[in-house]
Amino acid sequence: MKKLIAIVALFVSVTALAQNGDRQERGKKMMDATPEEIADIQTKRMTLALVLDEKQQKEVYNIELANAKERKAMRASRESKKNGEKPTEAQREAMKKERKANYSAMLDKQIAQQEKMKNILNEEQFDQYRKMKAKRHDRMANRDGRRGNKSKDRKGSEGDRR
Repeated sequence: MKKLIAIVALFVSVTALAQNGDRQERGKKMMDATPEEIADIQTKRMTLALVLDEKQQKEVYNIELANAKERKAMRASRESKKNGEKPTEAQREAMKKERKANYSAMLDKQIAQQEKMKNILNEEQFDQYRKMKAKRHDRMANRDGRRGNKSKDRKGSEGDRR
């Protein structure tokens, strides 16, 4: 009986690790994708979800392409700043101010993107688009702190503070 339980536990562990590895590989492949490939994939996903016509597809593709290029440039900029040294207190303060400014700019860009999408999509498609965005936002927020410690459940607990 113990051997059976051990085998089942081993099988479950291997399966879980394999699935996590697949997810990581997909993420790496998307990081290596060109902005054009990313825009194409995003446009196809939206076409399937929102039933976009040809004109809408072209407009959405252009928006997604601009976003993908910007994200790629930001990622490259972030990677170039990593040098392995710990920042000084003054550098930390400067980074904190920069993060706040970047967050504000990101929100402005999201508002502008939403307005562009509102102009492209009809009312029904736009409602569906907003639901998709909200669902994605919820999914990202509920990642159990896999990246950073932004989980809502962890903020209030005293035991998790370091």
